[in-house]
Amino acid sequence: MRVVSVELRDFRTYQRAQAPLGAGLTVVHGPNGAGKSNLLEAICWGCTGRSPRTRNERELVRFTAPAARVVVRLREREHAHELTVAFGTLGEERAVKRMQADGVEVARMQDVEERPLVSVFEPDRLELVRGAPAGRRAHLDQVVAALWPVRAQTRLAYARALAQRNALLARIRVGAGSRATLPSWDGELARHGVALRDDRAAAVALLVGPFAARCEQLGLGGETALEYRPRTRAEDEGALAQELSARVAAD
Repeated sequence: MRVVSVELRDFRTYQRAQAPLGAGLTVVHGPNGAGKSNLLEAICWGCTGRSPRTRNERELVRFTAPAARVVVRLREREHAHELTVAFGTLGEERAVKRMQADGVEVARMQDVEERPLVSVFEPDRLELVRGAPAGRRAHLDQVVAALWPVRAQTRLAYARALAQRNALLARIRVGAGSRATLPSWDGELARHGVALRDDRAAAVALLVGPFAARCEQLGLGGETALEYRPRTRAEDEGALAQELSARVAAD
């Protein structure tokens, strides 16, 4: 699947624009301030529903305009698809965000199967290698969601279970909670944790071959390896629940 065109309306510096994209590599060039980064940002926003440059989507709306809208048209073999993302007042009093896939409104672009995989690399993306492990886990979870959209729910379920367990631990610390329900939350967190770990491992396994090929193309000497090393060595959810129980005092 590839992007064949992108249409912008009141996005950043663009009042109206449409750009067709070829089947091969596309290079966007021009002088400073011409809108190159804005165009690339629009493609990413249209495909993922998120901007790689800001969390405040009001910044995406052109000055004095009520709303911004991006339409990305896709081609997958003989099938055509269309993704639309809009943000702004949209005829309403407060700003709202609406996303559509082939004319059907969706809550999240991550749940849409008919969309291309998108990767954004900027200089600050080196923090993915040099920064804290949390950034790498979050990035890997995005890869999982892109490969298998339905598995994105595993990360959400894990986050909910972790929040509930942490809240219970906080109540226990101040004497307002009971340890009686803690094993059930350990089990719930372990169940989703093992599934999340397996999803991440499966995604990394798919990248091992391409990673080695890219390293060779870049002329890197020696053997290259890519592997996922989770914090836990538990083989199943029962063993992980025992690990969680064993470190309750530290938590």
